[in-house]
Amino acid sequence: MTRLNLPIAETRFNFTRDAAGGHGAQEIFHSYSKGLCPQCERPVDGARIIREGKVYLRKQCPTHGQSEALISGDVDWFLQSLTYVKEGSHPLKYSTEVEKGCPDDCGLCPDHEQHSCLPIIEITNHCNLECPICIVQNKNNYNMTREEFGRILDGIIEREGSIETINLSGGEPTLHPDFLAFCDMARSRKEISRVSISTNGLRCATDYSFCEAMAEKGIYISLQLDALSNPALRTLRGGGDQKAAKEKALANLERAGVRTTIVSTLARGVNDDRIGEAIELLYSRDFILSLTFQPAAYTGYGGAHFAPHNPMDVITIPDVVNLAEAQTGGKLKKSDFLPLPCSHPSCFALTYLLKVEDEFVPFPRFLELEKYLELISNRGTIRPDEQFEGALRDAIDQMWTSSGQVPDCDRIMGCLKRAIFLMYPEERALELEERLRIGEGLVKTVFIHAFMDVHTFEVDRIKKCCTHYALPDGRLMPGCAYNNLYRQKDERFAGPVGKAQIWGAKSEAEEPT
Repeated sequence: MTRLNLPIAETRFNFTRDAAGGHGAQEIFHSYSKGLCPQCERPVDGARIIREGKVYLRKQCPTHGQSEALISGDVDWFLQSLTYVKEGSHPLKYSTEVEKGCPDDCGLCPDHEQHSCLPIIEITNHCNLECPICIVQNKNNYNMTREEFGRILDGIIEREGSIETINLSGGEPTLHPDFLAFCDMARSRKEISRVSISTNGLRCATDYSFCEAMAEKGIYISLQLDALSNPALRTLRGGGDQKAAKEKALANLERAGVRTTIVSTLARGVNDDRIGEAIELLYSRDFILSLTFQPAAYTGYGGAHFAPHNPMDVITIPDVVNLAEAQTGGKLKKSDFLPLPCSHPSCFALTYLLKVEDEFVPFPRFLELEKYLELISNRGTIRPDEQFEGALRDAIDQMWTSSGQVPDCDRIMGCLKRAIFLMYPEERALELEERLRIGEGLVKTVFIHAFMDVHTFEVDRIKKCCTHYALPDGRLMPGCAYNNLYRQKDERFAGPVGKAQIWGAKSEAEEPT
């Protein structure tokens, strides 16, 4: 891990001009960039501009002229995030050659700078919701075959060797007729540590036996939960009493003991006042292991037309961090969050939380920074291996010699010693799966994952992307490149629109609780 002190002054200059808002403002050129024209979506040259404490991406299209979008709501956060630099880890095998240049050679090509931390497999485009913010067009005309799914799993293993987590998505993946078989196929691959499911939760709410099956199979659920109130839910996810469905899903998942992540899409002026509410939910429910905030990406069938949306006034990572501090009364602070080193610093921020009796203490408050960054490098989750054990022991030694400089030092040391005792017992070496289960009872996580749309798209970020769509032909497609440039060309989803499923409808195999 390397921290760089970038000489910003050497790569910028001051000038004054009329800003996009129509008023005069001092602007500072920070660096050149390449993005997309929001009208024709062709790659164009651009620059990152600092103005009034924020960072903007300005692009120039030969046909459609100049456009501008906010990419960071806090210039200090933006500049500091660039000081955390780690060389990427390349996959074992590439699928495409470098011919036209990024982003036209996606697949991955040798120009890509990071392996896949999280492959996403879209097994269906059938869905029982029509979300106004959705990035895809669920045409209800495609279900992946078992042959395709097996080929994708083999391709991921061939390119990655081993993988922490794969994610099954859609559409609504739980509607796939072979869904449970797919879970078994993925779990049978010893190279894959975790299998997670991205779901709207309707099946979890109406079919308790399904939740029991997920717990028995060791499947992780990523539950879409943007708020716990219907006004915000209806704006983002459509009609119906979704609050009741979400609450029933949470109750069933908790009762069955399903390890769960809450995923909250955030849109300016819609649910950005609900960040603290989501964090309190994470703190209060043991079965919820992590929380992911996703600033809305205005792309795709729904998102591209979502209103309200002003590309000059969107939620960015530092905005989420600042709102989290304000809405939790300082339980989480800006200093608790750091960029994920394996990705581009504008894509991810996160913090890990150690359970200390009846509260949670962020890791950066007691773990030496370089040790912490090494733990989360090239992966989105902490892996309880020998490196993790060493970091815990180092943290204990450091607090022991720091004469109480860390608040609640004794309680934190007690929790760390207990973690070592449970995960690394002297009498026998536990399997990784056992240590994962123990660690999940001791540590929680808050992620912020910022996807891009045509307004905020940057080639630099695509090259460091570690969240990839896994396609049947073997390609691993960077997420934002696929969503903005390739999804509409995917031959799997061509053809007429099929019959949509009604909101809340149950399949024949489902039984209400």
